[in-house]
Amino acid sequence: MLTRQFKIYIAITAIVLAVILLLLAYNNYRNFDETIPEGVFVEEPARLPLNGAILTEDNKDYFAIAIMIDNAYNLRPQYGLSQADIIYEALTEGTVTRLMAIFNSNVDIDKIGPVRSARNYYMDWAEEYAGVYMHVGGSPQALKAVKNYDFTNIDQIGVGEIYFWRDNNLSMPHNVFSSSANWLRVGELKEVDNIHHNIAWRFVDFPEEDKETKDITINFSNGAYQVDWKYSQGLKAYQRWQAEEEYDYSTGEQAIAHNIIVQVVEDYLIDEERRGMQTKKSGEVFIFNALGEQIGEWKYIDNRTRFFDEQGEELELVPGKTWVEIIDTKEKLVLN
Repeated sequence: MLTRQFKIYIAITAIVLAVILLLLAYNNYRNFDETIPEGVFVEEPARLPLNGAILTEDNKDYFAIAIMIDNAYNLRPQYGLSQADIIYEALTEGTVTRLMAIFNSNVDIDKIGPVRSARNYYMDWAEEYAGVYMHVGGSPQALKAVKNYDFTNIDQIGVGEIYFWRDNNLSMPHNVFSSSANWLRVGELKEVDNIHHNIAWRFVDFPEEDKETKDITINFSNGAYQVDWKYSQGLKAYQRWQAEEEYDYSTGEQAIAHNIIVQVVEDYLIDEERRGMQTKKSGEVFIFNALGEQIGEWKYIDNRTRFFDEQGEELELVPGKTWVEIIDTKEKLVLN
């Protein structure tokens, strides 16, 4: 039978060993990045697919909302854009671009718009996030096809009018607006599912020091739709100009983007007025952020547009706001 003193000795020894093991584990954790053997895969943290923030229990439940936004040169500033996570910009009819803003349902916005009409290629991009798609009517082709898309369709023309209002101080059709309270009503009444977190682009942390960055000019059509993005070291983001004027939000702040994705997408004319785009094929892509310039190929894979380098590795975004600029030829992109 063990003596009382020997039992105490064993207990003390066990405690000392446990403390030593904890200290060793902590030291290994603190120096984790330095002790990873070359070639060993380290799983990256799960991130929100809209803005790259770290996924937590507090922010994981939401759905995405895609809203068509007017970008007529004489109607700025638009409302609500400052709180969008992703903004798509592409030509519609003629020389005019239109925006599609992607929001997280948890943000609180009193006024969003002016809301405009749907097009098939914007619907293709909206479907990648599921959730809700909000618009005011659309092209004949879009309205015919919209029932086949995997999102909750909310059209202001018809029964969906209850989710919008018109500002009678503005001229039609540039006077339709919505709000986050309205999309929450949609989510509840239409039982919209929360977003799937396996659809994220590849987000990584900001670098300790910015890589070499370039200013960007995108010539969509004429001077009214020339977009300039100029990098700010202080903001670690690009600031936007259009028609050589600051492009400001309704808050008075200049529009920024932490990631600029310039995606070359083949387009074609559906009729004399409207164009289509080959959104589900592949093409060149250029990504600009604090990591510098990345060049590769976009591909539509498993219901999601993704971006790859020559080695097949996904290109990297940094957390924050992303603008996706869609052009039909890379000659419309000029680097300064």
